[in-house]
Amino acid sequence: MLDLSHNELQSIEGLEAMQLLFCLNLSHNKFGSFTALGPLRLLRSLKVLNISYNEIGSHSIDTRRYLCSSPLCHT
Repeated sequence: MLDLSHNELQSIEGLEAMQLLFCLNLSHNKFGSFTALGPLRLLRSLKVLNISYNEIGSHSIDTRRYLCSSPLCHT
Protein backbone atom coordinates (compact mmCIF):
# COMPACT_ATOMS: atom_id res chain seq x y z
CA MET A 1 0.00 0.00 0.00
CA LEU A 2 1.21 3.51 -0.79
CA ASP A 3 -0.36 6.85 0.19
CA LEU A 4 0.87 9.78 -1.95
CA SER A 5 -2.11 12.02 -1.23
CA HIS A 6 -1.75 15.78 -0.61
CA ASN A 7 1.63 16.11 -2.38
CA GLU A 8 0.79 18.33 -5.40
CA LEU A 9 2.03 15.57 -7.73
CA GLN A 10 1.60 15.98 -11.48
CA SER A 11 3.50 12.86 -12.56
CA ILE A 12 4.04 9.34 -11.28
CA GLU A 13 7.02 8.42 -13.45
CA GLY A 14 9.03 5.62 -11.90
CA LEU A 15 6.12 4.23 -9.92
CA GLU A 16 5.82 1.37 -12.41
CA ALA A 17 8.83 -0.22 -10.69
CA MET A 18 6.62 -1.07 -7.69
CA GLN A 19 5.24 -4.28 -9.18
CA LEU A 20 3.76 -5.61 -5.91
CA LEU A 21 1.76 -2.44 -5.22
CA PHE A 22 -1.93 -3.31 -4.81
CA CYS A 23 -3.40 -0.14 -3.23
CA LEU A 24 -2.48 3.43 -4.24
CA ASN A 25 -3.89 6.71 -2.94
CA LEU A 26 -3.21 9.65 -5.28
CA SER A 27 -6.04 11.87 -4.01
CA HIS A 28 -5.64 15.62 -3.52
CA ASN A 29 -2.83 16.11 -6.05
CA LYS A 30 -2.50 18.06 -9.32
CA PHE A 31 -3.10 15.40 -11.99
CA GLY A 32 -4.74 17.15 -14.93
CA SER A 33 -5.37 14.20 -17.24
CA PHE A 34 -5.54 10.44 -17.37
CA THR A 35 -2.43 10.54 -19.59
CA ALA A 36 -0.36 11.46 -16.52
CA LEU A 37 -1.51 8.18 -14.96
CA GLY A 38 -0.26 6.07 -17.89
CA PRO A 39 2.48 4.27 -15.90
CA LEU A 40 -0.27 2.63 -13.82
CA ARG A 41 -0.99 0.32 -16.78
CA LEU A 42 2.20 -1.53 -15.91
CA LEU A 43 1.15 -2.25 -12.31
CA ARG A 44 -0.48 -5.66 -12.72
CA SER A 45 -1.13 -6.11 -8.98
CA LEU A 46 -2.94 -2.76 -8.55
CA LYS A 47 -6.50 -3.38 -7.33
CA VAL A 48 -7.40 -0.16 -5.48
CA LEU A 49 -6.77 3.35 -6.84
CA ASN A 50 -7.97 6.65 -5.39
CA ILE A 51 -7.59 9.64 -7.73
CA SER A 52 -10.29 11.81 -6.17
CA TYR A 53 -9.82 15.56 -5.76
CA ASN A 54 -7.45 16.05 -8.69
CA GLU A 55 -7.78 18.38 -11.66
CA ILE A 56 -8.87 15.63 -14.07
CA GLY A 57 -11.95 16.76 -15.92
CA SER A 58 -11.63 20.42 -14.96
CA HIS A 59 -10.63 21.29 -18.55
CA SER A 60 -12.72 21.07 -21.66
CA ILE A 61 -11.69 17.96 -23.60
CA ASP A 62 -12.29 17.10 -27.23
CA THR A 63 -13.29 13.46 -26.76
CA ARG A 64 -13.24 12.84 -30.52
CA ARG A 65 -9.46 13.02 -30.30
CA TYR A 66 -9.16 9.87 -28.16
CA LEU A 67 -9.75 6.64 -30.04
CA CYS A 68 -7.90 4.29 -27.70
CA SER A 69 -9.03 2.73 -24.46
CA SER A 70 -8.36 4.16 -21.02
CA PRO A 71 -4.67 4.35 -19.99
CA LEU A 72 -5.67 2.36 -16.92
CA CYS A 73 -6.78 -0.64 -18.97
CA HIS A 74 -4.53 -3.72 -18.81
CA THR A 75 -5.54 -4.96 -22.27
